[in-house]
Amino acid sequence: MHQDELATLIRWCDDGCGHFELLLPMVGQTVAFTAIPADRSAPAVTERMAQTLRETLALGHDDLLKIEALLWEECRFAFETGDYGIDVRPEETRVDAHLRAFELAGPRDALRKAQLLQVYIHDDSVSRFVCLETDTVSGNRICVIIKNGRIVDFDDSATLLNWFENEDRYAHKRRQVILSGNFVAASVEIGSFATTP
Repeated sequence: MHQDELATLIRWCDDGCGHFELLLPMVGQTVAFTAIPADRSAPAVTERMAQTLRETLALGHDDLLKIEALLWEECRFAFETGDYGIDVRPEETRVDAHLRAFELAGPRDALRKAQLLQVYIHDDSVSRFVCLETDTVSGNRICVIIKNGRIVDFDDSATLLNWFENEDRYAHKRRQVILSGNFVAASVEIGSFATTP
């Protein structure tokens, strides 16, 4: 996909973002894309934007397996930290009970039961970021983060991508702090997220 080809596809809206639909080979379906330009007051397709799109369209089976693993991590984290009202049997852990109730035998089920909603191309960061906005089996809306053509992590759909400029697994590390039970450290870190660009 070259810059001029993308320019013919994209429809710019009043919010300064560009919208188009395209087949995403990795998932085998046509999906909605939104391009977020660096300057929304004068939106335009850039070569960098086209490069980011090319990288996204080039994602393949191995990348889908990475997404599968991230979605599995997401549901296990959600079940560990959230209350879904599931009764835990004596022989089960909290997570096992939720996996049973949600009929999840493994990562493949987490992928199968997730829904890709939209692909956001960000031209407003130092790195080339893409967010695959996804509804997960646990009922959360997340962003699967692609950085410079590589799937690196996931976070809430409203995440600030510049958190991932220097640390690809920024959100993963935050989740590990929460799972460790060190809520004081977690709250300090989470508090700093709001002020650290």
